Amino acid sequence: MEDLAEKIFNLLGDRPGYELVQIRFVNEREENLTYRNGMPRGLNKSQSQGVGIRVRANYSWGFAATNDLSKDAIIKTAELAWKVANSSAKVARKTQLELVPEPVYEDKYSVRIDKDPFEIDLKDKLDLLKDANNTMKENSKHVKMSVINYRANEQKVNFYSSEGSKIEQRLLFTGGSILGVASYAGDTQTRNLSNFRRRGWEFIEEYDFIAKAEQVGKEIDILVTEAESCPSGKSTLILEPFQLGLTIHESCSHPSELDRVFGYEADFAGTSWLTPEKLNNLQYGNEQVNITQDPSMPDVLGHFKYDDEGVKARPVPIIREGIFVGYESDREYASLLGLERSSGNSKSDSYSNVPIIRINNMYLEADPEGYTNVDDMISDTKDGIYGLNWKSHSIDDKRLNFQFATQIGYKIENGEITKPLKNVTYQQITPEFWGNVSGLTRTSEIYGLPYCGKGSPVMQIGYVSHGGPWGRFEGVNVGING
Repeated sequence: MEDLAEKIFNLLGDRPGYELVQIRFVNEREENLTYRNGMPRGLNKSQSQGVGIRVRANYSWGFAATNDLSKDAIIKTAELAWKVANSSAKVARKTQLELVPEPVYEDKYSVRIDKDPFEIDLKDKLDLLKDANNTMKENSKHVKMSVINYRANEQKVNFYSSEGSKIEQRLLFTGGSILGVASYAGDTQTRNLSNFRRRGWEFIEEYDFIAKAEQVGKEIDILVTEAESCPSGKSTLILEPFQLGLTIHESCSHPSELDRVFGYEADFAGTSWLTPEKLNNLQYGNEQVNITQDPSMPDVLGHFKYDDEGVKARPVPIIREGIFVGYESDREYASLLGLERSSGNSKSDSYSNVPIIRINNMYLEADPEGYTNVDDMISDTKDGIYGLNWKSHSIDDKRLNFQFATQIGYKIENGEITKPLKNVTYQQITPEFWGNVSGLTRTSEIYGLPYCGKGSPVMQIGYVSHGGPWGRFEGVNVGING
């Protein structure tokens, strides 16, 4: 592969307008297993390999890909990418941008894998899903549908740049979800627990599908038999890390993507309200709000050592003490804004798709002097609602005004949980919401979401992670029915 990459560099390197070539050889395999209502529903295995080639010429990009790994086919693909780059130059931006610099790297890296999931016997995996499925039914009288899913995905990527970088990465994740749907007395509710990490089979053992299935079974019955509807009005709201992470995803992660900011991406809920003049000036939240994007954090789903432009992962602050201070970028959009370096957010979901700016791992930082845990936070809350896990959401095309629904909630009165709630919704304008943080815990958790969609006409699926501490917010609109 390295020899072929050098041949392409030499082939294109002397042509007028030539700037750069980036080549990614990707070998991917996936296993996706599902048990539904006591029966195996999906037993899917897939594998793909191919090469994606980006050429930059005359300040414009060209991209082409092939799954034919013969020498002749790959060289033809490079020629096609060259032609696309030159055609793109005819309709390129008026501003001619140099890419921001990045050091050259030669490295081999693998995420932590104690037990290779693809070497675990299929029967053991199916038995685990079946047992979890049965456990949910044993703990719920009203469950109508129970779905247990397991997924493992591995990408081996060899990246070569004409600038000199030679990077080999093995990126693997495992995880799953436990879903229950119950119906009783004319009411239907869902409860779902899920998580994914850049770890091997050992994470599946740690996650404990059986315990999660028991929890879902019990809580789904509570939702349809005991839970009251969420009251309407303004309330103190406590969110656990999973739901807090989804709120970050929609109200901070996507709007801080620079392609959205500059209007070059407007699919899936539009552009962004975080326009450039707000950088280092906008009061996004109060002083307790510190949000960081950091794909260098090990084990979380958004982790990698290098992005698909060869930029080394590192923590980049987005919000500091409530002030908006950073964007998610690649090398070109960083240049467009006048930044010194890319934040390392250039990612593609396969060899066949061009890298674009993608969320990786963004989280709210815990407060080292905050509440010891959520129990202490609840005991210090006179009147409020505790919301857990995502059910649905809606957000405007600038990602400024949002509304979420959680799967289950609990009423807090005089420092104690008094009753379960269903159909818990909350709505707020983003800076109002983050401006009303009244407490964070010292501990935090990060959750993986392997289904973030972005891009048109070909939607790419991103593997991202979010989370943080348990957070408390004041004056939130809850119980929204419209």
